[in-house]
Amino acid sequence: MTRASGCNKMVAEVYVMADVFDRIADWLQKLTFFDADLGGLVEQLSHRLIDGGVPVSRVSLGRLMMHPVIGLLDATWDASNHRIEWTVLPRSSVTTDLFDKAPFGENSKLANEIAKQHFNKEVWDLADDLTNGSIKFPFMRADLTDEATRDRFPLFQKLAEAGVTDYVVFSAPFGNRTVVFDGKVEWALGASVSFATKRRSGFTDREVDGLSRLSLPLLGTARVLSEQFLAAELMEVYLGKVSGRSVLNGQIARGDVSKIDCALLFSDIHGSTALSQRLSPEKYVATVNQFFDCVGGAVHDHGGEVLKFVGDGLLAIFPFDGQRRLPEDMCEAALSAAREAFQRHKELDPSDRAEFGIGLHTGAAVYGNVGTEKRLDFTVTGTSVAIVSRLEGLTRKLDARLLATGDFVSLVSEEPHKLGRHSLRGFDKDLEVFSYGIVT
Repeated sequence: MTRASGCNKMVAEVYVMADVFDRIADWLQKLTFFDADLGGLVEQLSHRLIDGGVPVSRVSLGRLMMHPVIGLLDATWDASNHRIEWTVLPRSSVTTDLFDKAPFGENSKLANEIAKQHFNKEVWDLADDLTNGSIKFPFMRADLTDEATRDRFPLFQKLAEAGVTDYVVFSAPFGNRTVVFDGKVEWALGASVSFATKRRSGFTDREVDGLSRLSLPLLGTARVLSEQFLAAELMEVYLGKVSGRSVLNGQIARGDVSKIDCALLFSDIHGSTALSQRLSPEKYVATVNQFFDCVGGAVHDHGGEVLKFVGDGLLAIFPFDGQRRLPEDMCEAALSAAREAFQRHKELDPSDRAEFGIGLHTGAAVYGNVGTEKRLDFTVTGTSVAIVSRLEGLTRKLDARLLATGDFVSLVSEEPHKLGRHSLRGFDKDLEVFSYGIVT
């Protein structure tokens, strides 16, 4: 195509019309400026391909995660139900055997080798190598109308039975960073995306070429969005949902504090020092984690949140919001969670048990950033926190494993046992203390 430029001179210019893949690639690049989720990306991508005349019947995007719990995350869109299905595998499930039985695994092995061979260069040079084609990422295409091909992986057999005829997958490592999983398997961090069609003749060569061109911007965008997800997940894992959300929303300066009205639960192991001396370090840590699982798991199941681990103890809250989370309901939930923790503890092998007590109170938890200019900690403090922790300390003295304050019992329908007034370390006035049975 030619175009006139100026009065007397004709300049020949070649224009290549942008196709659907170029338009989607441009959309993907713009998407990195915004907060979006991985599932939404896969769903929107699928619809845009179909709207552009590319008959995809299934799109799946997965990546390895550097996460303390999650090992692999996968979002799959299927035209048969137009829904996103999530696969979230724990670290313990990411094994060599897993990679041997799936097309994503086969491609990931190749991506892993590419990372080892080439990714020792400067990052700027690596980008050039990708641009000029010196480094090519793994690509697999499978004709699922062929019986021998279908037999390669269980997934191929499943897709063929559903009518899929052609399947392509692209993979890319994210630099040379690696993650070691529970089974001592080490892999380069990266992602894979697959496209499938039920068209009788499969994908055209033009479509395969377009999907190939689309794969790099797509996987790059997937990395950005999944890192956003990972940041939020890690905030929740290490800080808790409420505190993590506060940090992500900008409460990051030293001295930034917030107050939340809530029911508070504090629990601590009895005789932890003696226990640590009696058990091996590995066994002691395992026992403490069993305790945390019992109490923290019960808290989460009842709508609460573990805000802080304090040595061998933990502080949890059940926030009030005046709408769905009413004070009476949250106190009932905290009491039920405490009892559930004792029940879970009772089911453990005796060698895994660490005796503990629980204190319950209501009030305001003050939380925010404290520390030095270069090292901050998101911590919880305030009078209510001090009261509930001191209250739990009385469980040893009063030989009662579940104690509550008057403020707490006033919001609970069940009648407690009165234990009289007792002094709390650091407080001038004695506090009226109540106990509940740990089994109802």
